[in-house]
Order: sequence, then structure tokens, then C-alpha cells
Amino acid sequence: MLQWLALVLPVVTMLGLIAVLGLPIAFALRARGFSVLLISIPAAFAVLALSSFIAPFLGIFWTVLPAIGLTVVLTVVLFALRPFMAIQRKGSSAHSSGAKRFWIPTVAAAIGGLTITASVVLAIKSPDAISQTYDVNFHLNAVQKILDEGSAAPYDMDLSAPGAKVFYPTLWHGLVALIVQLSSVSIPLATNAALFATIAIIWTVGMVGFGRAIAGPSARVSFISGVLSVAIPSFPLSLTGYGILYPNLLAFALIPYFLIAFMQLFGIAKARRSDMNSMGSALLLLFGSFGAVVLAHPNGMHAILVWLIGPSLYLLIRAIRGANVPQRTGELGAALLSKGPRISLAALGCLGLFALIIVAWYVGRTSDAPWGGDKGPKGALLDAIGMSPHLEGHVWPVSLLMLVGFVVVIRLTRMRWLFVPGVLFLALYIISDGFPPSEWRTFFLTPWYNTPWRLSALVWMGVFPFIVLGASLGWSALRGGLVRWARLVQRPKFARIGGSALAVLFLLAATQGAGAHAGIQYVSSKYEKSGPNAVLLDVDERAVLERLSETLPENAVIIDNPWNGGALAYAISGIPVLTPHTGGNYDPRIAELTSELKYGTPRSCELVEQLGARYILDFGTKYVFPGTKRAEPFLGITDVGESDMFTEIDREGDAVVYEVTGCDISQ
Repeated sequence: MLQWLALVLPVVTMLGLIAVLGLPIAFALRARGFSVLLISIPAAFAVLALSSFIAPFLGIFWTVLPAIGLTVVLTVVLFALRPFMAIQRKGSSAHSSGAKRFWIPTVAAAIGGLTITASVVLAIKSPDAISQTYDVNFHLNAVQKILDEGSAAPYDMDLSAPGAKVFYPTLWHGLVALIVQLSSVSIPLATNAALFATIAIIWTVGMVGFGRAIAGPSARVSFISGVLSVAIPSFPLSLTGYGILYPNLLAFALIPYFLIAFMQLFGIAKARRSDMNSMGSALLLLFGSFGAVVLAHPNGMHAILVWLIGPSLYLLIRAIRGANVPQRTGELGAALLSKGPRISLAALGCLGLFALIIVAWYVGRTSDAPWGGDKGPKGALLDAIGMSPHLEGHVWPVSLLMLVGFVVVIRLTRMRWLFVPGVLFLALYIISDGFPPSEWRTFFLTPWYNTPWRLSALVWMGVFPFIVLGASLGWSALRGGLVRWARLVQRPKFARIGGSALAVLFLLAATQGAGAHAGIQYVSSKYEKSGPNAVLLDVDERAVLERLSETLPENAVIIDNPWNGGALAYAISGIPVLTPHTGGNYDPRIAELTSELKYGTPRSCELVEQLGARYILDFGTKYVFPGTKRAEPFLGITDVGESDMFTEIDREGDAVVYEVTGCDISQ
């Protein structure tokens, strides 16, 4: 276990980066208690996203300095605007900096964070493990590209289409690049540090805040939310293995901060009694977190738009009825606007939302991926109800909490809007995993590449409020017995604390069952480092890549086969490769070269000189997609041991580095 200490420095580096970039903004907004974390985390990511856009225009190489400079500017502006910002609650505990308002929800988030950390440690087995999946080439090599070229802007990320001006979200990659710069660790280690910090800290803090916004800022709700934040294995656990989709993972982890801000701003659920200090801070958190989500991955934006349908319709109905609204104290009172203007604004908001959804579904369509559901409608419905979408096993205790939560919401008129996102996200998952590819299925699912994994990872957006409310009701029912028992002992305070701790442990044990085990097994299958399951990069191949900086000259360029892990030479050694990703639009001469080189054709020798590439990595035919025909253009640099075109430079097992020596390229 001592090997995991290697993660401490890069994780602390990432947390320090978030603190430096986000805390000044939170304090400028007069944040107190747990809201310091709820504001500073998305603020830091918004700053990173904005500074990655701005730095290239100023001719600044990507480092932490542009982000720090932007934080300073924003902090000064916010301090200057303080007199014009919304007034905070007078006499409210929101001003209190007591331990209770900060440490209780923070400890609650830590419980969920430690749980998901233990699961991922069991799954990936090594702190610098590399995912054996299709997309890992791109994500690790994108970080190296940022380090080499100095731009983390989305419009400069042309790794899979050199020279093409395309938009690709680079918030994740820019963050990992900063971790590498500040801590001097390898890209795989920095990537895993960002992964652990995202799922164990960013996610759980946001979900505790989300639970408190739904059910109130009590200690009971805080601990329930912390435990239940990791009770649905489809997120964040299973998405830690699939893809691997680091940008998607970050976007989904930031969504709770937007939901908190929206509920706080419009006074729905119990958000006005939770953690925000002012309407101004809620408004800024709303826009900042939305921008961070979009620039982490636009998939998150589409998920937010779907979720907004429910509360937006509820706000319109409330306006039409002229119903009272929650005040800053949490009590109901008259709205600031009269009924007419209030209805007009609510109607315009709904029309604007639906117009935005239509535009987003048209403009934000992804490629029509061929993935279909393999569960069938009944199987998908069962998995959805069993709280383990797209995984084996079910988490029936969480299902029971969800059913209890349904009853709670039915009885609470002001909470019934929660049924809309609940039904919508369950329906989207069932469509994705219950039906084969079709035009109607693509219409609904195209923002998420039609894949059930991405849709299963969003089920929490619909069901989490119900399971929190259900667990809160159960805890309240047991509380009376706990209080009576505490009165019978000499130290009732310690008895109540001990009883609450046992309740937390019981809830944790009840929700970490078959679903969590299935999630761990799935992630583990994507991180195998040796043996027949290492479909992309086994230990011998990685050893060769880690020695490349010693075995090859500084100006070397590698002819690689990305399907067998050769592309990762760029991220691991820093030496450029001709094809840094398995999928991309590259110079057509590369395909000519890689299909003919071992045969020594005149054209292949000519291309060696033109492309300036004289070294190849021969990792055989063990491909990330076994037996794929898409690797056929690389057969000319695969299994070349019997060719006279090459001279062996380094070897580890069957993994070999060759130099092209059979061409007369001196002329």
C-alpha cells in the first residue's frame, strides 16, 4: 500500500490549485461555512477554463500564472461590486463561521470520498495505472501536447486532426498539465491524481451540497448525502472505467454545483435555507458552474437542460397560481413581482429553455455511434429500478429509499417537480439500454453518443433527491428511539453521537453491496496491466516506453501503431509519434508508410525521409479492440522481426524498438 503515497503530492497540488484560484473569489462573495467549498471549487474550474481561452491571445505559455492573474482580477472586481450585490440575511446563521456549518458537511463528504477512493484503489491496483481503453491515447497525449506547445485552449486541440481548427473541451487536460508542471510527476500519475480528486472530493462535496439544498442543511441530511453520493455505482464508479472519458467525468462531477445555484436562486426545495450567503453569489455560481461544465464536456450541458425542464415548469405554474415563494428565511411569503410580470418572466424563461434545448439538440449532436442497448426494455427498467443501470447486480436498499422518497415527494406539494427530472433521466437510460439502434433512439440520445454508459451515469440527476428524502425520513423515524435510549445512559450526548455514527455505518454497509462490487469488477477489467487482458499496454511494453528517452535521440520521431499502445510513447516519454490517437484524420502519407515499410518499398523509404521518422515500436497484434480491421493500415510496422529493414535497439519480452536501417536515406 505504500506505493499509493505517490498520489499524495499530485493530489495535494490539485487541491492547492483549486484553493489558490477559488478561495479568493469565495471570500470576495462573503461565503461562509460549507458554501466556501461550494463556491470556490466551481469558481476555480471556471477560472481555469477562461484563462485557457485568454492565454493564447496574450501570447502566454500555459502555466498557472494566467489563471492566478485572472483570479486576482475577478477578486478585485467582486470586492468593488460588493455594495451593489444582493443583501445577505440579517441575523442568519449564514454569517456564522462555526465549526458546525463547515466541518459537519465536510466530514460527510469525506465519508463518501473515502468510500469511492477505496473502491477505485481496489479496482486499478496501482497509482500510475493506465486505462486499457480506446480513448486513453488521446487524453494522455493531449496533456503532453499542451506541455509541449503551451496552449490549453479548446480551439488549439488538434491532436486527432493536425492543422484543423476544431473545438474540443480541454479543461481536464489543461488541469492535468498544470499538475505535471507543479509537481513534476508523470502524466499517468497526474491523470490518476486528478481522477481521484474529482470523484472523491469535487463530486462528494457537490453532492452533499445538493442533498442539503433538497432536504435542508441539517447534520442528518449532510451525512446521508455523503454516504448516498457513492451509492449508485453507475456514477462516478463505472464511468471511471468506461471510455475512458475523463472530460465527461469532470463535467458530470461539476453538475451538482449548478443545480445548487439554480435552486438557491429561485427558492425551490429547501435551498434557501442551505449554504448560499447571497443572491449575488448564487447568480455568479450559476453562470460559473455552467461554464465550467460546458468547457469540461458539452454532454454535461445537455444533461442540465433536461433537468431544468422540471423546475422551470414548476416555477411557471407557481407564477400562474400567484403562490407565495420561499423567503431568505425559508418561510413562505409574497413574491417581489406582481402576478402579471411574474407570469411573463416565467413563461419567457420556459420558452427560452425549450428554444435552447432545440438548438442544443441540433447544434450539439454527436456522431451517430452504432451502440445499442443490450438489456431489452424490461431488463433496462429492472436495472434502473435496481439502481445499478448497465451493471450486474442491484442495490435494493437504495431502491427502497427511492420508493420511500417517492411517497415523501407526493405529500410535499412544493417538491413534486422532482418527478419530472426523475422520470426523464430514467426514461433516457431505458431508451439507451433497452432498445436497438434506430432513428428515434438517436433523436433522443445523440448528445451522449447513443451510449448506455453515459446515460446510466446520469441517472443520479433524477433519483438522488428521492433517495436522500427517503433516507432522511427513515433517520427521523429512528431518531426518537435514539433520543430515548440516550436519556438512559450517563453521557447522553456521546450516546447520540455514537448512535448516529452507527446509523451512518449501517447506511454505508447497506448501499455498498452487489452494485459496488460489480462496479469495482468492471473498472478493474479496464485497468489490467499484464496477462491476456492487457489489450493496449502490458508491463513489457510500458517498460520499453519508459526507457525511450534514454534509448532514442532527442530529435526522434516514432512510427507507431496506436491500436497496440504505441501511441502512448508520446505521453510517457515525450517523444512525438506520427499517430497519437487510434481515431483521427492524419496525413495520408502516414498510412502509406505504416502499411508498406517492412516490405522495403521505394515509396516507404521516401516517406521515412519526408516525415523524418526513423524509429518504430513493434508491440504485435494485441489491439485495444481485438481483431479490429481498423488496424490493418499498420501491418507494415507490426511483427517485423524477420524484415531486413530494421535494426533492434531495445527489447522487453516481445515489445521491441527498431530503427529503420534498410533504406538509403542519406542521399
